[in-house]
Amino acid sequence: MAITNATNDVTTTFVRYSSFLGMLYVSNMEHEALINEAKIHAGGESEVKKGYQGNKGDSSSAKAIVYLRDKGLTSCKVSGHLTGARVIEREIEGRKTPYLNVSLKDEEGKYVISVALNQAAAKMLARKLANAEPGVETEITMFATYGQKEGAARAFANHGASVRQYGKEVVSLNPKDSLVPQVNAAITALKNAGVDDPETISKRRQAVELQFHLGLMTEVEQKFSDFYATREIPANGHEVGMDDVPFADDLDDGIPF
Repeated sequence: MAITNATNDVTTTFVRYSSFLGMLYVSNMEHEALINEAKIHAGGESEVKKGYQGNKGDSSSAKAIVYLRDKGLTSCKVSGHLTGARVIEREIEGRKTPYLNVSLKDEEGKYVISVALNQAAAKMLARKLANAEPGVETEITMFATYGQKEGAARAFANHGASVRQYGKEVVSLNPKDSLVPQVNAAITALKNAGVDDPETISKRRQAVELQFHLGLMTEVEQKFSDFYATREIPANGHEVGMDDVPFADDLDDGIPF
């Protein structure tokens, strides 16, 4: 089910990523209602907040995924010409929250992916977009894996994104080159100041990572603006407006849903 934008009669399909389900899905009122049902079926908010725990077995995420699959709701990929990528700031539960919005277009309409930038999958998508080419046929998906690394005490979820152009995976900007040194410097500064509380260090790490990706997306957005400017194409054709995000009061604020 697509959503029609009454201002220009372009059919717009909204797509979101669930870090609880580990999948990209078409977002509309029917699907959001089904996901709320799946959350209850999986054990409620206390289970949902544990995040993605795989799609097999008796984990809460597996139960929810099976429930949704039986109802006909499964993960999706988005493809079309890559027409825009930028960050939109929204107020969620009184907090200003940056969202990564990516738009694609084909002969059937427009597709808008909207994901909170503080999510790991969104960060990887931003790093891929840094090396992506505007205006060309593109396929985007977001996903999660779950497993236990050698020597680790327990299993963890890893969230990622794939961007394919010209039949190949777009190479991600390597975080080790610039992000990791910034994070290490921030943590070292805290420890030198006598701060070694794990929670404080974790919050500082998250803040540095978010600022890095915000800066990265500023460059990405400029790349798209330059692309349209050199071709004398109106930029408003690729930008995603503030009203192009559905269910604004119910969007993910970084807590797995």
